[in-house]
Amino acid sequence: MTNVLITGANRGFGLEMTRRYSERDGVSVIACCRSPDGANELAAVAKDNPNITIEQLDVSDAGSVAALKARLGDLPIDILINNAGIFGKNPPATTGFSDQVFGNSDFENDWIKPYRVNVIGPMQMVEAFSDNVAASGLKKIAIITSIVGSIALASGGMFGYAASKAAANMVSRNLAMALKDRDIIVNPIHPGYAKTDMGGEGAHVEVADAIAGVMDQIDRMTLADTGKFLSFDNRDLPW
Repeated sequence: MTNVLITGANRGFGLEMTRRYSERDGVSVIACCRSPDGANELAAVAKDNPNITIEQLDVSDAGSVAALKARLGDLPIDILINNAGIFGKNPPATTGFSDQVFGNSDFENDWIKPYRVNVIGPMQMVEAFSDNVAASGLKKIAIITSIVGSIALASGGMFGYAASKAAANMVSRNLAMALKDRDIIVNPIHPGYAKTDMGGEGAHVEVADAIAGVMDQIDRMTLADTGKFLSFDNRDLPW
């Protein structure tokens, strides 16, 4: 059995990955979200599907991460997908990117909270579950990030969110180097500007197409390419 753990599985990218991985033969999905009781779409996907287990998890809360580790114990995790992420107090779907411009900084909501979820969250998850990944057959860790975290491609906006994704990219690269001698593969993956609750209908990519590309990249991740910044459309991205 191949075990896949997905954070932020209640909507958007996480929900689509949960659906698709659960449809693969021999795959068990641990679908994690902050509030399982209110995750109606996830519950609908998991209904009558024994391949999906829903777990409560807040990646920004060390106690919540530790509690999940205690529940899962030494279960091998073949693919750990750090998908949970936030933009800030208002997603661009509702603001048209008018938030997080220079001179309009809300440091608590648009900097500190995204940093806790987008950067510290994946780091806490990998520190907690690296032994589980090392005990598996595939030994893969994906961190869902964004092209806006590329310093080379900085556009002069989305200050807090972009900074958090740049930091997530650095975490990914450092983890790749730190875990390579354990044969654990780590890659940050950009899923495209997709039509999620965050991206809105004005985004360029359908969620299904984004996740098809992300899963293809995960399938092809190798130790030789650990640490590369990947894109859903089969590109290597500049840092």
